[in-house]
Amino acid sequence: MINQIQQTFVSRLPTKRKTTPSGWTSFNAPCCHHFGESADTRGRGGVRIPPDGGIQFHCFNCGFKANYTPGRNINFKMKKFLGYMGFTVEEIRKMGLEALRHMDETVEYKREYKPIHFTEKPLPKGSKPIMHWVNENDLESRGLVYGLVNAIEHINARALSLEDYPFYYSTNKDNQMDQRLLIPFYHKHKIIGYSGRWLGEKNYKIAKYFTDVPPGYVFNCDVQNYNRQFVLVCEGPMDAIALDGVAVLGSEPNQRQAEMINNLQRKVIVVPDRDDAGRKMIAKAVDYGWSVAFPQWGNDVTDVGEAVTKYGKLLTFKSILATIQDTKLKIELKAKQWYK
Repeated sequence: MINQIQQTFVSRLPTKRKTTPSGWTSFNAPCCHHFGESADTRGRGGVRIPPDGGIQFHCFNCGFKANYTPGRNINFKMKKFLGYMGFTVEEIRKMGLEALRHMDETVEYKREYKPIHFTEKPLPKGSKPIMHWVNENDLESRGLVYGLVNAIEHINARALSLEDYPFYYSTNKDNQMDQRLLIPFYHKHKIIGYSGRWLGEKNYKIAKYFTDVPPGYVFNCDVQNYNRQFVLVCEGPMDAIALDGVAVLGSEPNQRQAEMINNLQRKVIVVPDRDDAGRKMIAKAVDYGWSVAFPQWGNDVTDVGEAVTKYGKLLTFKSILATIQDTKLKIELKAKQWYK
């Protein structure tokens, strides 16, 4: 039986359409001109209303895809498509509430839903919050002053403070932990991994970061302000801390990370680094239907952390919001200019 979301969607399909024996309905795709293509006049848009309660759309002209899966929220990409179809913001909101109702009340959908879970694990031996070490009385006699001071100086050099995040320091010498700044990874208020940032001089024999993290984890999701309409996605944890965003701990977020970010239910804005890794990040953003910002920073600034250090948090934040691109064509064109 067709559900309320499907019924609402079908009622807005154009009268000029064709249905094939395979179950696909074709009509002029409403998305093409949003991606720099000519308006579709040849019925290249295809939509399928499967019996499981979902919606599938594929444009064979510009390549845009969107879908709704019952038991899940209506994701950002699907909301964009509904907007292309002419649905108002209020209508899309009501469809989103209906999707949430299915998640809460439909037993069948609940069985299909797999919540994201990570196993709790300890930090390296000898790890304590930096503020704890600062209040110790015998730091000098234990030879801890040098490493601890380096950790604090590194935080300050990034225009951050000890209040911005629960940073740790370890006395453990394994993997040079006593010469690293420890950044714990939290999920539902439990530590599930960490990253140790090398504080000594550059050494090609020593890894800059020693990281223990489960696959699919997104840093800093726990502390996202749910009144905010967007989420900033960075590569590294220090960048995320600087602007209260999240970090994918690399340049190519996987499907599980994308789902974790989309579950925040807000506009996703990727802020890539200005290097080859950033190019990969942009490609993934396009695949997931996310927006990308191309802030006009100086040539000596390559990432969020350096921007905050040079311009401050407020100006960096404004420069990101002022340069957001939403469509595939505009993102790709802007990327070519940005990386010159």
